[in-house]
Amino acid sequence: MKSIFKAVATVTIFSVITRTLGFFFRIFMSRKLGAEGIGIFQMASSVLGIFLTLVSSGLPLITAKSVSKYESMNRLIQRNKVVGSALVVGIVCSVFCAVLIIMLKNFFNNILTDSRAVEILIVLIPSILFSAIYSVFRGALWGKNDFFNCGLTELIEQIVRFILTIVLLFGIKDVFVLTKNAAIAFNITCFISALFVVVIYFKKHNRLSFKKGEYLGLIKNSAPITFIRISSSFVQPLTALVVPAMLVVSGFTKAEAVASFGVVMGMTFPLLFVPMAVIGSISMVLIPAITSLLVKRDFRSIEENVSQSLKVSFFISMMFVPLYLSVGDIIGIVLFDNALSGLLLQVSAICVVPITICNLSGSILNALDLEIKSFINYCIGSALMFVSLFMLTPTIQINAVPISFFLSMSLTSALNMKTIKKKLPSLKFNLLKTSALYSAIAIPSSLLGNFISGICQHFFTHFFSAVVGGSFSIVSIIILCNICKLYSLENLKNILKKKKKI
Repeated sequence: MKSIFKAVATVTIFSVITRTLGFFFRIFMSRKLGAEGIGIFQMASSVLGIFLTLVSSGLPLITAKSVSKYESMNRLIQRNKVVGSALVVGIVCSVFCAVLIIMLKNFFNNILTDSRAVEILIVLIPSILFSAIYSVFRGALWGKNDFFNCGLTELIEQIVRFILTIVLLFGIKDVFVLTKNAAIAFNITCFISALFVVVIYFKKHNRLSFKKGEYLGLIKNSAPITFIRISSSFVQPLTALVVPAMLVVSGFTKAEAVASFGVVMGMTFPLLFVPMAVIGSISMVLIPAITSLLVKRDFRSIEENVSQSLKVSFFISMMFVPLYLSVGDIIGIVLFDNALSGLLLQVSAICVVPITICNLSGSILNALDLEIKSFINYCIGSALMFVSLFMLTPTIQINAVPISFFLSMSLTSALNMKTIKKKLPSLKFNLLKTSALYSAIAIPSSLLGNFISGICQHFFTHFFSAVVGGSFSIVSIIILCNICKLYSLENLKNILKKKKKI
């Protein structure tokens, strides 16, 4: 039996490299476009995200599950029919999305804060078609458990986008032209990624078949997941509408509101998702693993995998909390040359754990065929976020975004875990108790890191102070985790050794 953690290790290696490149790419983009340019691009991409979700959410997931199912049954012709039919459905959906965006251009002009964002959205239309093709073939590779090539395609995509963006933005000063060229670079990247994954798929002697009756089945099976994720994807564009509008009401100018939104969403929030380099790998591998175990009715193994994955994810994500609390203000200056992004990172540090647990628990629910419950939980959490934004923004302005996000993710995580517990009653993981214990040891770790970095700033550069102070905070919480018997690196090492023997 192939170890789930061995598969996670493969995906994680690629994920860490890819996200590291993506991290530096965001720094480059933030510095090159500035807060205003990032705000414009963020508004356009938030709307684009809805249409990308339509072609790249339910369809590739169902393709992956179907391919995995038919591969295990050695029904290769049926597997080929699934992939071919999924490709046709994806292309048709992407063309529909492109036409819809063009038809709704005036509508988007009316609802978005900045009309320039609509122009960028129009430029980004080709990426929908390329993403549809990419998602189908990548879903097929995912279903074949070809995690190496899945990770390789993402890595190449990130490298190509980085290079193209640098080339297309070189020597340009105008904010709108910079943003437009960044969108063009994204289109070309999507095309190259789609071409690459197609080549890999056919290189492995795979074929495509087309069957009329297969189209309806794919649409029927993928529709619930797609609907759930499309509904969820409305949260980001709605946030892009609500936050700048509420900031204007609170006294900001239009430009200041767009810039502040760009800082929090384009500079601060990406740092909160750094732990997802590992947690995302776990989520990716868990879905086919749990699906396979469900067929065998092996709930004991499912509970063990879920429990260990949650514990590892909590431990990894929790190390970033004292790091951001202690030296977040310095990180913002070092990475983005923006003091506000650093201050917001300190406020947002409390979001790191809820983000990771929410994402992982959502993936677990999907694997357990509880997508509807996952969607309901997400809607409840999102409703709380918007209520909080409306109530808090007039008072605490841009700080309302991370606080509202924390409340939303925390509630969604709690509801997800409650749902998982009902399905897996013997699961050994207590979210409330674990959160309380980790929070208690995060406080002294954060204070220590902040104290050390404060001393260093009197004698050394911001970069050195952040590294030293952040290192002390991370080492401190690892030691405290070990002392309090919450988790340790030795636990992780033992799990990996155990899995390798399977």
